[in-house]
Amino acid sequence: MDIPIIPPGNDTDALQDALKTSDVILDAIFGFSFKPPIRAPFDKVLPMLTESKLPIVSVDVPSGWDVERGNELGVGLNPDVLVSLTAPKEGVKDFTGRHFLGGRFVPKSLEEKYGLNLPAYPGFDQIVELDSLPKRKL
Repeated sequence: MDIPIIPPGNDTDALQDALKTSDVILDAIFGFSFKPPIRAPFDKVLPMLTESKLPIVSVDVPSGWDVERGNELGVGLNPDVLVSLTAPKEGVKDFTGRHFLGGRFVPKSLEEKYGLNLPAYPGFDQIVELDSLPKRKL
């Protein structure tokens, strides 16, 4: 699978080159515990990813979004697809792309205890598509 590996550092030239030969961006830059502000080199990386116009698939919470408040600063990625893990996070309630939930393994007792209101998974599926808000016209 010829996936480019970009070494750590503040130089974004290797990323710019990789974007020219990529078909999709898999965004798993920050974890769900991310809190703004975005620090170097990611303050340059996130705009580069957005400007590439490539489709973006984010894992759990889009990079740059606060897990509880979302993209309130407007500096996070706006992915086409979001794959939430275990349960959708509060901060993605305004997400407008395709939204999937993976993680059928939450016991019913925990779902009820924390009021998670998780969807039913058809058959033996491990992932389910969630309803998303309609995209807003600007």
